[in-house]
Amino acid sequence: MQDSIIITQKDLDATPKPRLDSILSTCLQIPRAQALQLIKNQQVTLNNNLCIKPSTQITLNDTLQISIPNPQPSTNTHITLDMLIQAKSEFLDISVVYEDNELLILNKPPHIVIHEAPSLKEPTLVDWLKLTQPPIRNLCGDLRYGIVHRLDRQTSGALAIAKTPHAHNALSTQLKTREMGRYYLALIDNPLKKTTTIECYMGRHPKNRLKMAKLASYKNSQDSKHSALRYSKSIFTPLLDSPKDTLQLIAIKLFTGRTHQIRTHLESIGRHIIGDTLYGYKGKFEGYRVLLHAYLMYVLHPNGYNTQDCKKHIFKAPLFADMLQFLEQYFDKEMLDEVLAPKHILDCFTHF
Repeated sequence: MQDSIIITQKDLDATPKPRLDSILSTCLQIPRAQALQLIKNQQVTLNNNLCIKPSTQITLNDTLQISIPNPQPSTNTHITLDMLIQAKSEFLDISVVYEDNELLILNKPPHIVIHEAPSLKEPTLVDWLKLTQPPIRNLCGDLRYGIVHRLDRQTSGALAIAKTPHAHNALSTQLKTREMGRYYLALIDNPLKKTTTIECYMGRHPKNRLKMAKLASYKNSQDSKHSALRYSKSIFTPLLDSPKDTLQLIAIKLFTGRTHQIRTHLESIGRHIIGDTLYGYKGKFEGYRVLLHAYLMYVLHPNGYNTQDCKKHIFKAPLFADMLQFLEQYFDKEMLDEVLAPKHILDCFTHF
């Protein structure tokens, strides 16, 4: 299968440099990295000649052809949804928050891993998607199942799934520009006195490879030049204190999306999420999973992305029974309903 593009003046005007890779990225509305992959895979011809140099200059009325290979079928077609649920009952708890032709937003239960890995011996969300959602195919011919971001195994909450290549590109771009993101809820063991912003450079913990750690302060620009360090920023705001224990419900907004960012930032100021023994929680609630939930998601719908009338949508992923029951046991019910209102949480971050 081939797609043909005849270069117009509009295409040239919309591209920073009239290079092959940039033109492909603009015309196909794909990331430049994917355009480079097309060229590397010898899928692109320029005026009927194979073109393998990304820097090749493109001019008006040039013709590009992109060959799209047939994807390889999955090798695990013998697995059924019933078999998946029998292996891990948590898949029954997956619920759909929103769905249309472009976008699927799920409420992921705890204890489900998102991606497959060679060392993993249990089914994943990708396995569930393979059985419940048609795959999308990018121009390189790769089959994918629309996941653009992730949640840790024990973390629950909102997860966006792209259902088309266009949606996948739009959501991926929004993640980079922070036009898309989530507000989290967490239960911590040592209350915050006020809204707290944490900015630092993170990296792999030097003594425990399962963890991340704050390795340099935000102001230490010299240390931040190390290639293994990644800038990170979060804001934590108190929502409600428990009258029964030294527990606090907090809301979190992320400005970056680093691995274990919330857990690492809290550990750096001597706070821990209930159940998070990996990052140092010690207390009477060690039997619980990490009580962290992606509660609200904000996103620009892919259909309207990059248009003037595009509006931000807010989706709520309800709390799962384990976390909700914990809250109702240790917090005042009436006050809890008040602080869990989406508008209240959004108002907490109005000035950030």
